[in-house]
Amino acid sequence: MPDNHEIIKLQTLKWVKDIIVKYNICPFAKKELERKTIHCTVLDTSDLKEILEQVNAEFIRLDTNKDIATTLVVIPKLSASFDDFLDLIDYANDLLEMQDYEGIYQLAHMHPKYRFDDSGIKDAANFTNRSPYPILHIIREHEMARVLRVFPNPEEIPERNIELLREKGFAEIKAELEACFNVEDK
Repeated sequence: MPDNHEIIKLQTLKWVKDIIVKYNICPFAKKELERKTIHCTVLDTSDLKEILEQVNAEFIRLDTNKDIATTLVVIPKLSASFDDFLDLIDYANDLLEMQDYEGIYQLAHMHPKYRFDDSGIKDAANFTNRSPYPILHIIREHEMARVLRVFPNPEEIPERNIELLREKGFAEIKAELEACFNVEDK
C-alpha cells in the first residue's frame, strides 16, 4: 500500500500526463515525463519558512543531480487560498534571486484555484495553471530555452493553450483534473 506522499506524487504525475502532456500545455513536459527526469517532492508543511527551505534544497538537488530535468514541489497542506499562494510565489522568487539562481532556474506555479486576473471563475483558460495541489515548478532555464528554440512560435503557446482549453470547455477539463485523484494503488 503506497504512503500518502506516493499517492500525491502519482496524482500529480497523472495530471502532468493526462492534462499537461495530453494538451501540450508545456512543450517541455512530454519528453521529460517519458525520460522519467521529473523529480516530484511532497511537503508536509504549510509553514512558509519550511517551504522556502525545501525550495532551496531543491535548487541544490538540481545543482548536484544533472539527471533531473525539472522539479515539482507539491504543497498539499498549503492554504487553499489562491492569494496566499501568490504571496508564496513572491517569496520563492525572492529566494531564487537571493541565492543567485536567476538565469539558472525559473519558477512556474500551479494551484487548484488558479485564476487569471481577467478571467471568470468558470473560465476553462484557468486550467492552463490549475493542478491537483499547489505546486512550485523549478525549471532549468537552459533546458527550457533549448526546447523553445525548436518549438515553432513559442510566444504563441499561452494563447494557444487558452484557446484549446476554452474549446474543450470548463466541465470537460474540470472532470479531467478531478480524474487525476483516481490512481491505482501500486
